[in-house]
Amino acid sequence: LVAGARGGARAGPAELAPSLGAFRRGVIVRGHRAVPAWRVRGAIGPARLTASHRVAHRGFAAGSDAGSGKNGDDEESDEGAEEGDEGDGEWEDALAGLPVEALELRDAVPDDQGAMADRTLPVYGITGTPTDETVTLPGRHFDVPLRVDIAHRVVVWQRSKRRGVHAKTLTRSEVSGTTRKARAQKGAGRARVGTLRAPQMRGGGVAHGPTGTRDWNTKLQRRVRRAGLRVALSAKAAEGRIVVLDSLHRGVEPKTQWLDGALDTLLGAQSLAAGGRAHSVLCAEIPPTLEQGGLPARRTCARTGRKLPAAHSNAKRASLNLPHVQVMDQFGLNVYDVLRHRCLAITRDALDALVARLDRPIKPDRAKWSAPQTTADAAEVLDWTSRGHLREVDKERKKEDVFKRRAAKKAGARV
Repeated sequence: LVAGARGGARAGPAELAPSLGAFRRGVIVRGHRAVPAWRVRGAIGPARLTASHRVAHRGFAAGSDAGSGKNGDDEESDEGAEEGDEGDGEWEDALAGLPVEALELRDAVPDDQGAMADRTLPVYGITGTPTDETVTLPGRHFDVPLRVDIAHRVVVWQRSKRRGVHAKTLTRSEVSGTTRKARAQKGAGRARVGTLRAPQMRGGGVAHGPTGTRDWNTKLQRRVRRAGLRVALSAKAAEGRIVVLDSLHRGVEPKTQWLDGALDTLLGAQSLAAGGRAHSVLCAEIPPTLEQGGLPARRTCARTGRKLPAAHSNAKRASLNLPHVQVMDQFGLNVYDVLRHRCLAITRDALDALVARLDRPIKPDRAKWSAPQTTADAAEVLDWTSRGHLREVDKERKKEDVFKRRAAKKAGARV
């Protein structure tokens, strides 16, 4: 039925259904003509062809009838397809085993978008198996008005911070050249020459050129950054491109081919990018520690640039060779990465931590610092530092010292 499988049979979740890669490149012979597999009526095709072919996206709850055209969802027939083709039922039965997308895509933004209404989503396994559990996306974070201007400001701010300085020219004091006197100071009837490395000389230095010290970094208020993240999350929720997973470590094999097949089964063609050749998914999680079974790895310290020991989840290790699949800690979830990827997959624990982080006040309650503070638990500090949050820990400690001094100064004591 489907020819051209990518490298033969897959292991893991692909055994439950034919490979989507084979289905995309496959060809089905109908009568005397060859039709691409995704052009067959009721098939699952690339996301850009969804609207033109009127494919229904109902998720796993719809069963094998979702998007198959049996309930009148697919009223338009393909171009060139004959109405009286025999064996349509056989083709639909053969296509019933293909993966059904877990995302609930929408052709347009709902009219009630921005009402800050809560939304309930089912929880799936990484292989597409429903867990019979649901989670609630709070409307205060996932259903805010889509302020494109705020998202644009945050994206420009992020890219400016990432921008490096590479332009550098050599001045007359840095360029390599001779220091001998070009000619006699007087007597030749020509202009005097001080140095051969001057900008007007051939091979001399550059005047007023880039020095390599320009800083592109700009400042942006924290409330604007947080509002931009809410807008990005609301945009994904409005498009129906958010899926909640139970875990990205348990039940996951640290193999690239296994994860690619699992995404085929979980998301189908709804997360394809790069011309329909690869999945574009941003996965947010709380990475496990080494004691919890995490894989040993190394990370770069943001302060010193040194390589420090860290732990990766199985999905993180498997995604290193997938160019458009990124697995990150929910602490690093940002506007640019959310908008850059086509879909957002987040675990239940990461969703709870993300909501708690967005609910946290931007400016902490300074009244609490007037009371005696207890030392943080060593396990909590270790848990923070193991995820690469050394800079945030230092910021919190500095704020604590400042607030303590202010409180003591008001009380008339000296620190």
